[in-house]
Amino acid sequence: MNNSMWPSLLSNTKCDECNMCSLDVTSNGTYGFSSKIELNCKNCEKVFNSIFSSPRDNFDKCFEANKKLVEVFLKIGKGHAAVEVFSMAIGIHAMDEKTFSKCLHKLYEEKQSYKDDILQVSRKIVRQKHNELASPSDQNNEIIDMTVSYDGAWQKRGHTSLYGIEIVVDILTGLVIDYEILSKYCPECTAAKRDFGEQSADFSIWYKAHKPECAENYVGSSNAMEVKAAEILWTRSVENCGMRYMNVLSVGDSKTHQNLLDVYGDNMKTSKEECLNHVAKRLGTGLRNKVKEWRSKGVTIGGRKEESLKENTILKLTNFYRKTIKGNVPDVQKMKTAIFASLFHTSSSDKAPKHNKCPTGVTSWCFYQRALANNERPKSHSSMKTKLSEQVLEKILPVYQRLANNELLARCVSGKTQNVNESIHSVIWNNCPKETFVSKKRLELAVISAIGECNFGCLNNLSAEQNELNSESIQIAQRRDERRIAQSESRGTEKWKRKRISKKLSKSTNNTKIIKKRVKHMVLGNFN
Repeated sequence: MNNSMWPSLLSNTKCDECNMCSLDVTSNGTYGFSSKIELNCKNCEKVFNSIFSSPRDNFDKCFEANKKLVEVFLKIGKGHAAVEVFSMAIGIHAMDEKTFSKCLHKLYEEKQSYKDDILQVSRKIVRQKHNELASPSDQNNEIIDMTVSYDGAWQKRGHTSLYGIEIVVDILTGLVIDYEILSKYCPECTAAKRDFGEQSADFSIWYKAHKPECAENYVGSSNAMEVKAAEILWTRSVENCGMRYMNVLSVGDSKTHQNLLDVYGDNMKTSKEECLNHVAKRLGTGLRNKVKEWRSKGVTIGGRKEESLKENTILKLTNFYRKTIKGNVPDVQKMKTAIFASLFHTSSSDKAPKHNKCPTGVTSWCFYQRALANNERPKSHSSMKTKLSEQVLEKILPVYQRLANNELLARCVSGKTQNVNESIHSVIWNNCPKETFVSKKRLELAVISAIGECNFGCLNNLSAEQNELNSESIQIAQRRDERRIAQSESRGTEKWKRKRISKKLSKSTNNTKIIKKRVKHMVLGNFN
């Protein structure tokens, strides 16, 4: 509230001492976004009462308003610089950086118990769901075997990040049950090394006391963080969670899985499953590499011709590949047949139809087999939207053979993806953008907040974080949850998926047209 409003509010209230209508409310000292408010008389200068504008913690003297504002700015991915801009824009006293850091540290300490609570509740729900599906003899087991999705993310793009986040998600429920943050950096250690000297006795004494709180918990390359974190998470899964992660859904890198093979003993080998989306991306990458490979040899298979391997065609083939696997799980042989059916179908012509692997019957997606089932003459192949020449087929067939081998397809029998992991990563980086370097504490606050919201929803997460909620907070949280559910249901429909693919193909076509137009202008010497 603007301080100039107080005299108007108290203009008809008399002072008990001087009997004059001269009462006023003044601010005597600011403490971040909190201040000490005094009721006094301007005439006789008597101070009647004083109070802080925000409740204050008796233990660490931290004001509730300051903590709330810091938490809000952290949740929208902003730091102290944004607090200063906010204060400048509305014309109030800005919180200094020391107070901001103090509040962040206090929030971090408070969230540790909250983190333990949400993980324990999540594990309890996961255990109940698994027991419901287990046989009667396995329902009372202290340790349950399960399939999890494991994926890592780095705080900085590239391969030089100082922080790595690794998350374990239960496939059955989609709930996060554990996570680990690895850090190669500690700001306190960096400052102490600069001040004392890394080899000095003073630094050794200081580090001995600092070591239990040191943020640096990893030494090695950023790429190897995922492997190290997996060892930590799998090793403690039995003791902390009462669970064994026997099957792991992860990306193609086998280093992580190789390190986990014997983590539960020689007689209990962990198995690996492939993320369907990542496997499909490998096909797209392989096809693009083939275009580059043959271009370097003077052979063009990706030009503008109708039956060439254009970017649009690659996107369509990638989508066909993913759909054929998804639609035929868990039968590996059916997957393999469907994959080659989609390839040979696109390379068919009126002279050389190749539809023997396409599904038969009146409901077949193949126009040729559908026509035969209806005793009709098949339409001309010239009407097909996706076509490949014999030359292109010959060049890309090895890619399909590599990505349709039985060993790889056997790891795709669940037909699962890592969409949940990627959704959580998205929420984390909204709270803590990759463009800004932050401390490990701030990064962990973003992770805890994201896990709470993804596991339990905005309203439940907010209720667990705060003891008291007003009606406005409840309504906003409910609206956010409703939007999230509606969006999830909408994006799960076939109509939306088709629209998304169509939009992606259209975008690719437009980009190709723009590039061709620019190349044409450059050839003509028009650089304006």
